[in-house]
Amino acid sequence: MRYILKYLVMLILWMGLGFAQAAVLVKESSGNRCKDQAYVNKIHDLWHKRKPTYTEWINNSSDDAYNLYNVQIETNNLLIYADRCHDLGILGELLATYLPANNTLKNSDAYQYYYYPDSPRQSDHKLTKKYQMWLTKDADIGTENILSSAQFLYLIADAINVIGHIRKSEQTPLMAWFTKFYVPILMDHYQRWILDDVGPFQVRGWGCAVNGQYVETGMNHFKYLTKSLAKTLGDSSSPSYCNAVTDTDMWIIAGVTKLMAAAIKNPKTVTIPADKNTSYLSYIKLGAHLLASRISFSKLTDFSGNIVQGANFDLGAWDDHEDYKYAGYELAAYPKFNDKDLKKYSKKNTAWDISHARRFVNVFQTLYENKDLLGLSFPSQAIMQGLANQFIYGTFNRNFEMPLFTNFMDGSNGWFRVGYLERVGFGYAPNDQSIAALTGGYGFLSEYNSDIGELFCKLEVMINSTSANIRKHVIDHYESNYQNNYSKIRSADYSDLNNSETQADFLNFYPAQYNISNSCA
Repeated sequence: MRYILKYLVMLILWMGLGFAQAAVLVKESSGNRCKDQAYVNKIHDLWHKRKPTYTEWINNSSDDAYNLYNVQIETNNLLIYADRCHDLGILGELLATYLPANNTLKNSDAYQYYYYPDSPRQSDHKLTKKYQMWLTKDADIGTENILSSAQFLYLIADAINVIGHIRKSEQTPLMAWFTKFYVPILMDHYQRWILDDVGPFQVRGWGCAVNGQYVETGMNHFKYLTKSLAKTLGDSSSPSYCNAVTDTDMWIIAGVTKLMAAAIKNPKTVTIPADKNTSYLSYIKLGAHLLASRISFSKLTDFSGNIVQGANFDLGAWDDHEDYKYAGYELAAYPKFNDKDLKKYSKKNTAWDISHARRFVNVFQTLYENKDLLGLSFPSQAIMQGLANQFIYGTFNRNFEMPLFTNFMDGSNGWFRVGYLERVGFGYAPNDQSIAALTGGYGFLSEYNSDIGELFCKLEVMINSTSANIRKHVIDHYESNYQNNYSKIRSADYSDLNNSETQADFLNFYPAQYNISNSCA
């Protein structure tokens, strides 16, 4: 009870401070538009319209941890904006929104493992102690959606870093409480995932084997990444994605990096035991080495006709995956082929789709901005520029009035996720992933390539246009961005700010505009 009362008192105290700050112009900034009151007001208005949805998702995460995944997807850009523009009002409200996720954690000393060593496909096993986890209600003891938890914990670690950037005189009780509460939660998860002898990571479910023998199961993430680096999670007879770097891998690597950076910069508020420091740093270096090993370079042409270097990540790793089955089919008609015909449209060395590749913005930037602090050599500025070049010159159709983007980062534009989760007539047709270019935070990469700034200025013009031709383009390719039952589904209406999907799209788009001029019209 004392614990709850302390939390409530601090929260109530902060709320008075937070809302007072929310109404004023941000005091300092590093971006072109941070002091533009109309821009700031637009973001605040979108946030207050959308905030109840995030509150509901957090509160319901005890039933479905995937809600935490969605909270990160839809609010991390806003958190970055709050940091870069020193918007303490938005920052405080984000922290107050994230904090109640602690109420949906469960303490458990049991775990459901898939393919635990010498056990059936799914079995219950005891942990060495009680851990705090977000567990779904699909079994007696619950199962953990590691991707969702890892993605949300990255967001939390990012928020703790942002708090560390705030002057002590401006920090609120909620900021201190948020850090104090969540650092142990982060360490609890990373201990269990990365350092415990038996972990939850395996590729048995994908049928991955080496020399006819299934790859061991029950690996911690350190061992898992070590095998992934050596490409011993599967041999050439196994699916291509056995050795793929997954988004779960990237979120854990980046989350630990954020946690370590916060501890080094603010050791009085973020304390990590010395032995854990050493283990975490070794893990981060392993992760950075793995990511570096999967970079490949491309030759691209910029808008002036010059040859520039692009950077792709883990080309071909997902070629054998069901989601990529039609990656080589670039016609508009819904794909309906037998296996023989499908071979005509098979494609090798396809890159990540541009929606999932939004992780690159967070993950590679996290490593880049902390590499000197942690003694890393990767990624270099050239790599960051290469990723930015790949986006702007490799996926963009170069039509500034009616921008479109390919579905995959290497410039491939075939269908993606046809029949996903057994949905009839579902799929992303060529250019349907353009919405991810708008909402994926790619505008933040403008610091590595100024042409991205020009493009995103034009995107802002496009989504606000009342021209009949432009509106049709936006409706066809952004407000409608996938097929279901063989028909294009429209979920947003950019002319209506009360439309929930419009709010979500704009709340992802506008924060990444903080350093981009709006004077290109």
